[in-house]
Amino acid sequence: MTSYDRLISVLSQKIPDRIPISTYELVGWNKDSWENQQDSYKPLMNYIRENTDCMYMIGVPTINKYVNEHIVIKKSEQGASTFIRTILETPRGEISKLDRMDQGLNTVWHIEHFVKTDGDLDKYMSIPDEFLPVSTNHVKAAEELLGDKGILMVDIPDPICKAAELFDFGEYTVKAYTDQVVFTKLLDKIFEQQMFFLQDVLKKGAGPLFRIVGPEYATPPFLRSKQFYDYVYRYDKQMIRLIHDHGKYARIHCHGRIREALKHIVDMEADALDPIEAPPSGDIDIKDIKKAYGNNICLMGNLQLKDLEYASPEQMKDIVKRAIQEGKPGGGFVIMPTASPINASLSETTLRNYKIFIDTAIEYGKY
Repeated sequence: MTSYDRLISVLSQKIPDRIPISTYELVGWNKDSWENQQDSYKPLMNYIRENTDCMYMIGVPTINKYVNEHIVIKKSEQGASTFIRTILETPRGEISKLDRMDQGLNTVWHIEHFVKTDGDLDKYMSIPDEFLPVSTNHVKAAEELLGDKGILMVDIPDPICKAAELFDFGEYTVKAYTDQVVFTKLLDKIFEQQMFFLQDVLKKGAGPLFRIVGPEYATPPFLRSKQFYDYVYRYDKQMIRLIHDHGKYARIHCHGRIREALKHIVDMEADALDPIEAPPSGDIDIKDIKKAYGNNICLMGNLQLKDLEYASPEQMKDIVKRAIQEGKPGGGFVIMPTASPINASLSETTLRNYKIFIDTAIEYGKY
């Protein structure tokens, strides 16, 4: 089987020749990605290209015409850090956020958020809905480059992801708990724009896989099952239905404690779920998910980044074998780390453990 056939097989609830192997955000075929620009990552990225099944994670530019015309971005350097101030002039006044990027790390730290007060939320809600069509030229170019080495996976945030990231996290949870009417209005506004962008990119043939990001914002201990239904299920189910209407597959991304949310995720008819963190990081094992829901959903993940970074060779091999033992029966499993390294210099231990992970999955993952 090619990697393309292998991945489509598990998404279609069929059994492939072996368990597909994904390295998550380390996309071997995206030559412009951060990891592919780092010298210390090059041996690993070569190994990934040669031996794994690529789910090429790619975003699409989503543009609100009003926002595009009323936003100002200012950058400043302080030591090894770059600070990015983003200022948006809404019809009701200015809101702003501040981010920081540190040299040698592939991540962004959010220092200030757009919504700091109820007044800021009113300003955000006043932004006109003037959506521009999505450009998919880069998606088509990536698909041609990838060929049968894997599948394209388009990332799209759901309403709660966009909403939660407007706030400091603590303030978000308070607003979601105490002011459901206002928070639902915010989600409704964001849902309209996300459905516009999703429908446009689907019409233009992107896919075959879409990863919906954000449901983890409504899982315990942050919110309860009732809020997951109100803030995630009601919106994401419609997004998944639209994806299915175009003959594509939908993957839900949800870190953390997913036990209570699983019934909603399965009922949303998601085709896949990641990253399935084993306890104590999560609250349910793969074998228990399979016992409760059979192979109604493809499970992706189960390897902790900390193990890839610190485990001994013997430990790493045992961890991979255990994940395969739990996830392999009956199909519907992609072995994959739950996160990816962010350090500019990849350690020898991490490089070694990634190779052990891949080699062990090839050896023990055959059906």
